[in-house]
Amino acid sequence: MAEASGDARAVSEGVAGAACRINALPSHVLSRAISFLDARQLVQTCVLSRRWRHLWRSVPRISFSRDEFDGMAETEDECDVLFKEFVNRFLMLRNPAALDEFRLQYNIPDASDDLEADAKDANLWIHHALQSNARSVEVFGGVNDLLIDPGVFTSNCCFVTSMLLCLALLEPPFFRSLQTGCPVLERLILQCCTIYDPDISSHTLKVLTLDGECHCTFEGRATISIPSLVELCFFPDGARIPLLKNMESLVKASVLVGTDPSEVDDICQFLRSLSGVTHLKFHGKGFKLEMEQNLQWWPKFNNLTTLTLGNCCLYGDFYPLIFFLQNSPNLEQLTLELMQRFRQIDLDQTFIGDPEERSFTCEHLVMVDIVFKYYGSQPKGLDDDAVLNNLLKHLYNNGVTPDQIFIKDRIIRSIVSG
Repeated sequence: MAEASGDARAVSEGVAGAACRINALPSHVLSRAISFLDARQLVQTCVLSRRWRHLWRSVPRISFSRDEFDGMAETEDECDVLFKEFVNRFLMLRNPAALDEFRLQYNIPDASDDLEADAKDANLWIHHALQSNARSVEVFGGVNDLLIDPGVFTSNCCFVTSMLLCLALLEPPFFRSLQTGCPVLERLILQCCTIYDPDISSHTLKVLTLDGECHCTFEGRATISIPSLVELCFFPDGARIPLLKNMESLVKASVLVGTDPSEVDDICQFLRSLSGVTHLKFHGKGFKLEMEQNLQWWPKFNNLTTLTLGNCCLYGDFYPLIFFLQNSPNLEQLTLELMQRFRQIDLDQTFIGDPEERSFTCEHLVMVDIVFKYYGSQPKGLDDDAVLNNLLKHLYNNGVTPDQIFIKDRIIRSIVSG
């Protein structure tokens, strides 16, 4: 883009060679290229030449960022005002051309206790993008969570297929409005969001992610009913095990469940809803959970080929690990993640049980990855670790050979689960 800008200046100065390279490009190609600039930089291209004067008005991608206005006024509040005036003016002057992508980094602190009023401008801009047939929408709240008005989705936004919301407040009926107003939405990513709406439903979503920084504030359980869902990532903080309904299309799932002594039935239902997946990452944290000594309690995972388990499934004498392996006859790849932080965890704070039969047979198993995830410098003496030695012994006793096992170390900056 720097080269293109230089060429455009050369065009304005009458350099023939540059004119051949730039002016030979169709206008829609130039519009697409400059659309990857942030909006303020984008508008500045209008001074490069006559041909570039109005290109910014029809770009297929818009990216607004409050950070672009840092230092442009004496106070932060004045910078906020400049940013809002710029966005409003930009959208007013823009040609009525369809959008492919809309990206907003709001990053404006709430000025009052009225969250709806503080988010009014941002919701108007999101609504404008949806009415401009944006196919992809990404919104980042910034300093404070941004209250998303469910009403922005009520005007039949027929083109948006992908949406990412970060640092947002989602109140009822957010998911119902999304389902009604965005009838072709296939991908919804929620990051660091505060979720007040427990009823998550859709007829079209194929990918749903609630990351580990999301926080569910409602009492009781969330209900997820998405018959078209192919991939689920569910890691929100403070959430009970969700009730899954109509998940027959699900192929890939990554989940973190918090356990409580009263939630045995919840986990049973939850795992049965995941029993048709081919790829599963299962992490857990919480209190001691006594599971019945009953093979019928644990569902069969007949389609499962790739399985990743966290620390919660490796303690308690490998009780959950055994049941996963006993009930996954077609498993090909197993990954066991040992968090360095939790390797000395109290063995009572985990799943416990006493399976009658501890043996398993995985005829299709090709690879076992044992991954130690830790902070700081590489730990020493892994071969002497009691958990690792017991784990290897158990795998060897059930037919897994040393050449199928790979031990890895991985430095991490933050963790979601054990």
